[in-house]
Amino acid sequence: MSKIQYILYSSSILILVTFIIHTGISQVATNNSNVNSSISSANSSANSSAKSLNGSANITVIDTVGDIDCSNNLPDQVKKDNATLFIILGDLCYKNDLTSFMNTYGNFKNAKELACLIGNHDSQEDGNLVILDQARKFCGDHWYRKVANNTTLLIGLDTNGDTNLQTKWGQSLVTNETLMKGIKNVLLMTHKPAHTPPQSHHPAEVSTIQMISGIESSIPKSIKVYEIAGHNHFMAESKDARWFISGAGGRSHYEGTTDSEWPFLNKIDYGYLQIKINNTDGNILSTQFYGLDGRLIH
Repeated sequence: MSKIQYILYSSSILILVTFIIHTGISQVATNNSNVNSSISSANSSANSSAKSLNGSANITVIDTVGDIDCSNNLPDQVKKDNATLFIILGDLCYKNDLTSFMNTYGNFKNAKELACLIGNHDSQEDGNLVILDQARKFCGDHWYRKVANNTTLLIGLDTNGDTNLQTKWGQSLVTNETLMKGIKNVLLMTHKPAHTPPQSHHPAEVSTIQMISGIESSIPKSIKVYEIAGHNHFMAESKDARWFISGAGGRSHYEGTTDSEWPFLNKIDYGYLQIKINNTDGNILSTQFYGLDGRLIH
């Protein structure tokens, strides 16, 4: 081999080796870049999942209270809560008709974010035929709704209506296997309570007790049952967190006392009950009372 050929041959080998090394380094850099991109994408996906789990999309928020005054800031606070559903437990602003109530809460209903019940002041007991007719048209006499990804059944009842008819209707709901498929909780919503703390201004009435017990006895034992009512103008919770009085909507305050069955009662503040439900498994995440200023009370 001539000297020139030897030099050219050596140069070619050197160039080839340099190219191979450069290509290898570039490939490693590219692979590392792809790995980092995959990790970033995975982290982004995980963060998005975490936000979904912690966000309102995966949690149903229910604000509920009765015995309301249309002149306070309750509607604004419910909006701030971004509640999925606002349930008003009867006694809808204490007027001769529902004009003020409908003007105040009509937007919630139009957005399908409102449900309501008929109270004694919305019926002939302490109201009139005009307001009763309006309340039936606006709220319905009795109703049911499935929420929280069909894990929770809400049953709204009229304690000033035909309680015998509603007992049979309620029993037909909770014994319907198709309707009850996947249900983990039943919330029995009334104006008048079936259970209430001692020395309450309004004791539980026999017709309400019989209606609630008649429906509740037909619910499968594996399902958790909650009773939520107003009528007594205070906030109260039973020791097992299954019975609630949420009647501090702003009208006035009533008397009532605590005991071993009812360890919490607030007759000083105005406020509402908030219930949070996990849409994935139907677990009740929290039941808390808040003031009309958004302050946690209990």
